[in-house]
Amino acid sequence: MDNAIYCLVDPNGKPYVKDGAASYADVAATYGLVENECHAYRFDLTTRRLIADRTTPSTGWCAWDFVVVHLGSPELLMAFAAKGHLNKQAMAELLTVQHRRVYLEACAGIEKKYTEACTAKNDPCLESGCSAEGEICLQPLLSAGDEYYKACAAEWIKVFQIQANRIDVWKN
Repeated sequence: MDNAIYCLVDPNGKPYVKDGAASYADVAATYGLVENECHAYRFDLTTRRLIADRTTPSTGWCAWDFVVVHLGSPELLMAFAAKGHLNKQAMAELLTVQHRRVYLEACAGIEKKYTEACTAKNDPCLESGCSAEGEICLQPLLSAGDEYYKACAAEWIKVFQIQANRIDVWKN
């Protein structure tokens, strides 16, 4: 996944964003939009820039307003992440290389807890038993959904709130 937040702005100027979208098509499908009838913007988290892929000046303001309100400062970004809107990898990329490990290890601990809780239910996904014996299993993470993303975000915020731990573009 790239580190972009995809935003479509409909002909009426309303912005649409979907958590974890990997493309404009993902956003369009979620909201029943016709992608080619919308204006398309990406906010690159690692460069902190709004990229206009298909735009007009008036819809640019709609996309920019979304960015300013939700992502315009490190504090706003942390609040956005706390709601489960960012995935683990996107958050890791916003930390300096030396601080990513601490965060990723904390997420691994969270993943292990979800896997152990699933295993304790003794109701494996496969008829033959659990395929992730002794490993992290993706199924309980998918089942947890936003709860998992929020738990990882809480760990990320502990690291990201210290300015020195952020990549340069997010230091201020």
